[in-house]
Amino acid sequence: MKIVIIGASAAGISAAKTIKTSEPDTEVVIISKEDSVHSRCMLHKFLGHERDAKGISFIADNFFESNGITWLNNTTVIGLDAQKKTVKTHDNQDISYDKLLIATGASYFIPPIPGLRESKNVYGFRDLKDGQLLDNECNTAQNAVVIGAGLVGMDAAVAMLERGLKVTVIEMTQAVMSLQLDQKSAQAYQQLFEEHGAEFILNDKVVSVDVDEVGRGKTIHLASGKAVPADVIVIAAGVRPAFNFTEGSGIDTNHAILVGDDLKTNIDDIYAAGDVTGIAGIWPNAMKQGRIAAINMLGEKLLYKDRYALKNTVNFYGLTTLSLGNINPEPEENCDIFIREDRHNYQKVVIKNGVIQGVIIQGNIGGTGFWQYLIKNKIDVSGINKDVFSLSYADFYDQDKSTGEYRYAV
Repeated sequence: MKIVIIGASAAGISAAKTIKTSEPDTEVVIISKEDSVHSRCMLHKFLGHERDAKGISFIADNFFESNGITWLNNTTVIGLDAQKKTVKTHDNQDISYDKLLIATGASYFIPPIPGLRESKNVYGFRDLKDGQLLDNECNTAQNAVVIGAGLVGMDAAVAMLERGLKVTVIEMTQAVMSLQLDQKSAQAYQQLFEEHGAEFILNDKVVSVDVDEVGRGKTIHLASGKAVPADVIVIAAGVRPAFNFTEGSGIDTNHAILVGDDLKTNIDDIYAAGDVTGIAGIWPNAMKQGRIAAINMLGEKLLYKDRYALKNTVNFYGLTTLSLGNINPEPEENCDIFIREDRHNYQKVVIKNGVIQGVIIQGNIGGTGFWQYLIKNKIDVSGINKDVFSLSYADFYDQDKSTGEYRYAV
């Protein structure tokens, strides 16, 4: 059997490794537009010169050779024929498959703002090629502008601050990392970044970019009337699952590739995993999806039910935060909000009808893994007679008397 995997992503590599471990004789071909395998979670360390390209790889140097995997790098898939079971590449190859896994992740997009798309010094921050281009820009640039203050934008900002650039971050909402944090926990990070030289312009948006005679954006104009100088511009205002090559293939999509709990698309022998499905959320989820998709392509029947994606761990300048679930409920949701803080820690728990909806733990996040279990499984904690901030693993574990194994009790 021949399995083709599109994308050398966390999901794609995890799938390939699983296939070769389970059935070494299965032919595996990975097609990727990149010429390296790397963790995009570590991309800021490359740009900040903490690590080189090899240092952000998550596979061994001889991974493909030792596992007998064919890797077609620097190769872009431009078409898919589900009936013929072939994928077409940019260099006019037609590659056949018995089973196909789409693990192409997501890509950034440039908003249709006058001057922005035309500027030659505008970059995303999604893969190593982006990092390499930005690395070159940072050698001569003085003023960097990051559009978007989500996790990717903050990663780019911290790296360019390390390189000595003056960094301005522009964000439409009233706080940084508004999807991951609340106002209080976000303010702690904003203050740290400002102490390291960053400037934030919040509650504002880009309306146009002046382009100079050589095609580079030089001045960014905002709705407030402010003008910000820029030598290099980073777009971090959102991503979209990357599946354009599936057009006309018959695969069901809705802003992402739709899959069942077995990670199979609506077409037999075609699976998808990772960010391209819109349900990965975080790196471990993508890895898990890759493993499950691989096992199912080999003929088993495992289900992926972890569609809970609202989990983030943030760490900038030594300040760590765990964010889970709905941490910014609307007033009409009628949630109870509990907050505890001291000089070094900030904790917030959102509860509705006795069930934990969201949690922020900033500072010491040790021993906090059980919160995700409570939220995912909608555990009612109202019957536990103790302060919510005193909850721990011990409150939800018991011992299987037949095996002696500790397990969640509720």
